[in-house]
Amino acid sequence: MNPRQSLFDHCRGVVPLRPRLEDWMVDLIADPPRLHALIEEFGAPLNIQSVEPFSRHIAALTGCVADFDLPFMPMFARKANKCLTYVQSARDQGIGIDTASHAEVEQCLAQGVPGHRIVCTAAVKDRALMALCVAGGVTIVLDNSDELALLEEVSQGGDRTISVGLRLNGFSCGGRAIYSRFGFTLSEVPGIVARLERSVALRLDGLHFHLNGYSAEERIAAISQTLPMVADIRGDCSRDFFLDIGGGIPMNYLADPRQWDVWLAELDKALAGERDPITQHNDNLGRKRGPDGAPGTVDSYPVAQSLVQTDWMRQILQAPDGDRTIARRLRDAHVTLRCEPGRSLLDGCGMTVARVAFRKTDSVGESVIGVQMNRTQSRSGFSESALDPLMVPGKGPRGDAVAGYLAGTYCTESEWLTRRKMAFPHGVGVGDLMVFPNTAGYLMHFLESRSHQFPLARNIFLRSDPDASARLDGIDQGGHDHPTG
Repeated sequence: MNPRQSLFDHCRGVVPLRPRLEDWMVDLIADPPRLHALIEEFGAPLNIQSVEPFSRHIAALTGCVADFDLPFMPMFARKANKCLTYVQSARDQGIGIDTASHAEVEQCLAQGVPGHRIVCTAAVKDRALMALCVAGGVTIVLDNSDELALLEEVSQGGDRTISVGLRLNGFSCGGRAIYSRFGFTLSEVPGIVARLERSVALRLDGLHFHLNGYSAEERIAAISQTLPMVADIRGDCSRDFFLDIGGGIPMNYLADPRQWDVWLAELDKALAGERDPITQHNDNLGRKRGPDGAPGTVDSYPVAQSLVQTDWMRQILQAPDGDRTIARRLRDAHVTLRCEPGRSLLDGCGMTVARVAFRKTDSVGESVIGVQMNRTQSRSGFSESALDPLMVPGKGPRGDAVAGYLAGTYCTESEWLTRRKMAFPHGVGVGDLMVFPNTAGYLMHFLESRSHQFPLARNIFLRSDPDASARLDGIDQGGHDHPTG
């Protein structure tokens, strides 16, 4: 039997959404004594990670853009994962870091990341954050006039030039306006640029946008609408200038992306009463039909996208814009391309592991499997995480085959780790381990909460040598707010 196939023998979705696994994940899941030993040593829930895929994705992305002979600086989106190991890796590989808070900036500077390779795009920037960025030589991306006024105050009396960028909105694509609550409208930019040109302390070094979603076409349109502004701002100036196109590089997390369409079709059948439910209480997970009868989208972490990673970036750069490609226009304008990948660099870097604590039935006779973690510890801004977890058996009894729902630790009726129904063909028992795959990109940290005063999950990194010991990440070292084994 294929060893990867056997990993899914103990748990799968009633309608499967099988995750794509890195080799290091397979090796660990296929070695139950080692996985259980890590849980005993570091506690549970536990975020287990590897930095090797991160380094590989950086190399692939930089290599892709290098094919277009473009100056390029990817800025790792630190908000996607709080671990210092990724900061250190980004530092050592010479890329930049996108920060979104005082703590993120402070930690990056403390790890020796040069200020000129850090950009601060925090949604709210107070005086303390501004002052820290100024002192550390960090580029500040301004979102609104109030931020600009505050930075002008902070810069008074200083003796250093402050690097700033401007965040933009007001783009259109295919005749449709692209909505964003962030940034200056395109019509505001000339006035803001004139104000910066009068400043002694502030220097405009680039323009930035970050669009919601993953559309390559919208990025192409935004770049095309931004480049004329770059020419107007720079004139014949030869100094460095960047265009940062933000994040949103799409990913595929399924071993077979076709399973997503199968799962949607089965959900629609369940909602229509044509089959047994595959979600708790036959929940539609946001898939409501619109006025035209077309089904809506599921409010789920996006796990099955076809144009991903470097192929997505390549489509943008080779897209035509007038008589030239986007890449050629950027190159002719002597602009450094920047982007802010988070999930795409962290693909395959982590998984979250927790213990099964109990088994029971609810008031309508559905099986409930209680897991010792809460839903914020494997969740982003979406209401559902659409990858099947895996189960690694412990030493206790498991009983008969069962299908049911995974409940978390919060004392609410809504506390479900997933609303999709899971099947356990060989039963499930107390002490078994539930493994949630590919959680490093946002899922393990973006919403994690200490409600009920539960401790946060620790973060460990495995070394390339399977016989080497795991290493606790620096973000957890010296702290006391952690579980025991």
